[in-house]
Amino acid sequence: MAKPQLYRIAPFDAEKEHVISFLWTGNRAHANRIIIYDNDTNQEVFNDLVSTFELKHTIPPGVLTNGKKYVLQVQTYDTENIGSPLSDKVLFYTFQTPEFRFNNIPENRVITTASFTASVYYYSPDWEDLSTFAFYLYDSTKKQLLQSTTLTDSFDISYTFRGLENNTVYYIRAMGVTVNGMALDTDFTQVTVKYENPNAYSRIYTTTLPSQGCVQVASNLIIIQYNGTDQFTYEDGMIHLVDKTLYYDEGFLINGDFTLLIRGKNLWQTKELFKMKGGKLGLTLSSRIYQDGKLRFRLLVPNGIGHYLLYSQEQVFENEDLITIAVRRKNDVYQIKVFVELRFTQEGNMWYGIQRPVKGARERDTWVDTSEAVSFVVDRNSCRSFLEHTEPIAPILHDLWLGGE
Repeated sequence: MAKPQLYRIAPFDAEKEHVISFLWTGNRAHANRIIIYDNDTNQEVFNDLVSTFELKHTIPPGVLTNGKKYVLQVQTYDTENIGSPLSDKVLFYTFQTPEFRFNNIPENRVITTASFTASVYYYSPDWEDLSTFAFYLYDSTKKQLLQSTTLTDSFDISYTFRGLENNTVYYIRAMGVTVNGMALDTDFTQVTVKYENPNAYSRIYTTTLPSQGCVQVASNLIIIQYNGTDQFTYEDGMIHLVDKTLYYDEGFLINGDFTLLIRGKNLWQTKELFKMKGGKLGLTLSSRIYQDGKLRFRLLVPNGIGHYLLYSQEQVFENEDLITIAVRRKNDVYQIKVFVELRFTQEGNMWYGIQRPVKGARERDTWVDTSEAVSFVVDRNSCRSFLEHTEPIAPILHDLWLGGE
């Protein structure tokens, strides 16, 4: 009698029910049995016989342990209860289901731009690395519209969906596979695209001059000049303003409605960040860290009678994250919105903590396993590395010494 043939067994979560399938070419089977052994000790841990015509067998939850390797064999029984030889052994792994979820979808699931960079958080308690992944876009009926290329950078699990149509409902999804073949899926996530198409603002606009037989090209961009004496440096395309103040006092005037964008790093602080004033009118943007460890940005606009006071939503971010604060005035009504761009870090920083820094780490970063529960990053310019046999003299916090006996 022929032996049954087992299909490859992908890793699965031992705390969940899992179905094993196999191939059988003999007389019709009316029962089958599986035997599972611990691969390290060769001890039998599960032996189960079921009556079924299907060439499948279900492993109940909890009979195996996650984070281990097992060996499985299957045997079939025909209508005369004659058992086949045991199949060849197949090795498989059990892992706790990793976290694989979108981590930057707005709470109201409304996207306010025509493009959106979806980011996925991945964490495996069993250190099962992510191998490949892809992103998908669907219409409101879940008909697939787009599939990204197969991606492999597990330090940047993100993808930018472009050309999203206004006033449209979409579903986004990400699916991946671990290095040992465990399937991952965020499932369908519904989002609504709703943004305004500006009709008055344009970087460059034209006016036809028929009487002169030409077209006038103009721009509403204004070049303004700093008139102070301080010297400033630029890092990563941004001006360095730590412990400095940059001001402009001439060259432009804002009339009517406007949108103001302020982008920067190192904004995790309680401080006055930006002031704008013209005559009796103006505004002040500041930030404050509260006792619960969260930060709010505050917009103060004097209106002659009292104060127009507006707070952003609570924020939690790292100093290395790039923050965009949008302040908008329309018909004398103000709005404030904050956008956090994660992973805006240079290469070569150092991470400290027991949790592997999957999200935010860059190439050539160093991770030091310490007693801290959650890993945090220290900018490369704030720490030093010593490759010496003797202990360095006068080290400071976050310095790293590699050497010794």
